[in-house]
Amino acid sequence: MNKPLNKVLITITLAVITLTMLTITGCKKDKVSEDNTNDENNTKASVLDILADNNYIDITLENGKNTEEKDNREGKVINTLTGLWISEEAANRRPIGIMINNLKAAMPQSGIAQADIVYETLVEGGITRLFAVFRDFDAEKIGPVRSARHYYLDFAFDHDAIYVHYGKSTHAFKKFTEWNSPHLEGLSGLDAVMCFQDPTRVRPHSTYTSYEKLMKTWKQVGYRENIDENFKSKFKFADDELDLVSNMEATYIDLPYSHYEQKPWFEYNEKDKMYYRFQFSGKHIDRETDEQLKFKNIIIQFSNIWTIKGDKYGCMDMSLVDSGDGYYITNGKATKITWKKTSHYQPTLYYNEGGEEIKINRGKTWVSVFPRNRKDKITFTK
Repeated sequence: MNKPLNKVLITITLAVITLTMLTITGCKKDKVSEDNTNDENNTKASVLDILADNNYIDITLENGKNTEEKDNREGKVINTLTGLWISEEAANRRPIGIMINNLKAAMPQSGIAQADIVYETLVEGGITRLFAVFRDFDAEKIGPVRSARHYYLDFAFDHDAIYVHYGKSTHAFKKFTEWNSPHLEGLSGLDAVMCFQDPTRVRPHSTYTSYEKLMKTWKQVGYRENIDENFKSKFKFADDELDLVSNMEATYIDLPYSHYEQKPWFEYNEKDKMYYRFQFSGKHIDRETDEQLKFKNIIIQFSNIWTIKGDKYGCMDMSLVDSGDGYYITNGKATKITWKKTSHYQPTLYYNEGGEEIKINRGKTWVSVFPRNRKDKITFTK
């Protein structure tokens, strides 16, 4: 629709709705005594709010005058990772999943506050690594980036994502080819294009990447850039704010993966209805923003996890193309769920106790893939 015609239709629509609302308010003048000017402005504002809520117009009322302003959803599309509105360009782009070092020597990490989803699970020695999934981001520094483990490929497949890493285990080396997994490896001929070293950090905690470097490397390698239109999204989002009908309070989520000193936990903030992340006895901070990581949703997915027999490095494996149980946590409550993944190339889906796919709240999500034999170690309140 061209701009002049758009304005004519807006004017006609405003006139009709204003006349209707003035007729209604006119019937109440014997009961309410207000200044006529204020009444007229309030009526206009109400009309504009109604139209704006339905994306019909791109104007707002300012000091009694109409001023043009683009609707904040114009040209935007829902991000299938968060359910939030982002640019069409970012929404159509495949996500990128980055393997993040989570040792104490790597703290504080950089750029992960911009991740839409973060996965955490065990690697050898009882430590965890993070797999941060990005779509709408522009971070100038992300990391430290570490080496791949083969079961993290399933987290990438969950979102049709490109797997970014620096080095790899022997098992990951085999599975990248066997499972035809698209990946960008810094410890290769791509290193100079894709990564940079932070001189204030000691190897192997010093390797970083950025949005600009990742986009450049992606172009160079030539992987498909847009999301597969036939790919089924992992998450379904509630239309309205979801409060769980549950008697399980979840205000302090303790997740002791192992004996390692990391000992992560989340604390629920009632004011903003977000879960704040802690580990290593303090706040989990993004170095670039100096802000604590926070999430709208937490999913705990119980899985069988074991050390590979005879592996000289103590590498691990886990059942991810499988099914099991877990919890969905949001807005101070937890509810039991089940999960199922039918193949490496299909997303992990989550179900309520009635067998229906769950809907989650819009916002960022933390996914904890937790050892099934330690589920009794988790606590939900202090």
